[in-house]
Amino acid sequence: MKQLFIILVALILLSGCAPDHETEFIANGLESALLNHMDVLEVERISQVVNLVTGDYIDDEVVIFRLRYKSDQYEVIGYVAAPYDYLDHEYPILIYTRGGHLYVGMQTPETIGWIASRGYIVLGSQYRGVAGGTGMEQFGGDDINDVLRLIDISESLTFAQQGGVYMAGDSRGGMMTYIAIRKDDRIRAAAVWAAISNSFDLFNDRRDMRSVFTSLVGGTPDELPEEYERRSAVLWANELTIPILIGHGTSDWRVRYSQSTNMAEALERYGNPHKLLIYPNEGHSIIMPFLDEMDEWFRQHPIIP
Repeated sequence: MKQLFIILVALILLSGCAPDHETEFIANGLESALLNHMDVLEVERISQVVNLVTGDYIDDEVVIFRLRYKSDQYEVIGYVAAPYDYLDHEYPILIYTRGGHLYVGMQTPETIGWIASRGYIVLGSQYRGVAGGTGMEQFGGDDINDVLRLIDISESLTFAQQGGVYMAGDSRGGMMTYIAIRKDDRIRAAAVWAAISNSFDLFNDRRDMRSVFTSLVGGTPDELPEEYERRSAVLWANELTIPILIGHGTSDWRVRYSQSTNMAEALERYGNPHKLLIYPNEGHSIIMPFLDEMDEWFRQHPIIP
C-alpha cells in the first residue's frame, strides 16, 4: 500500500509539472528563433497578459516576448507574440505599427497578445528612443526603419507562413504603415484605422500637435515641406498598389475622417485596390467590428510565397 501511495504521489507531481515543461518548450522555440537573428540583442518572456476584451488572462493562448533589437545604429524595444500552438500551424505574420508619439500610445504586451490570439504572429515596435531604446523617434522619418527591421527579424521565424507579411496600424501607426508599404514590397496587404494620410492638414487642424511635429520632424510645413510630403501618403497614393483596408469614425476629432475619405479617393483615382469603411459616431480608438473586417480582409488576400 505504501508503494502504491508513493507511485500515486509521483504521478500527481509529474502531471503537475507537465504543462510547465510544455509551456517552456514552446516559449523556448520562439525565443531561440528570435535570438538567431543577428539584429536581436535581448529577449524577455512576458507573463500575466490580459485579454483587452474579456479581461481574462491569455497566457494559455499566446506566448509573448519583449525584445531589444538593432535598427540603424540604435537599440529599439519591441514585442513579439504568437498563438500557443504556433508550432502546429503556419500562422501569418502581422507587423503592428503603434500610434501616438514618444511615450503616448506605446505598445503594450496586452495589445500585441490580444491581436496574436486572433491567429497571427505579431511583431510591434516602440520606435527608437522610447521605453529604454536609444536615439530619438522622428514621427515618420528614419524611424520607419524600426518597423522594416521587424520584417527582417520575422524572416527568422521559419515556423510562420512565409512569402511576406501583413501590416496594420492606427493613427500615426497608419501613417507609418503607408510609408512602409511605399518602401518595402514584402508587405502583401494592410489595414489602417484613423490613419494620418496628410500631415499638412493635421498640422493645420490641431494646434496641440504643432509642437509634436516641430520637435520630432524638425520644423513647420513651410520650413520643411519635403518632410511633410514624406509623411503624407495622399500625395503619393499611386505608389501604394497592395490591398489596403481603411477604417475611420466620423466623430474622430484627433484625425478627421476626411483624411481617410481623401486617401480612398486618391487610391481610387489610380485604380489601386482598397476598401473604405466609415463608422458613424465612432471616435479615434479602434473598434471590434473593424478588427473583424481586418481579419476577413486578410483572409481575402492570402500570402502566397
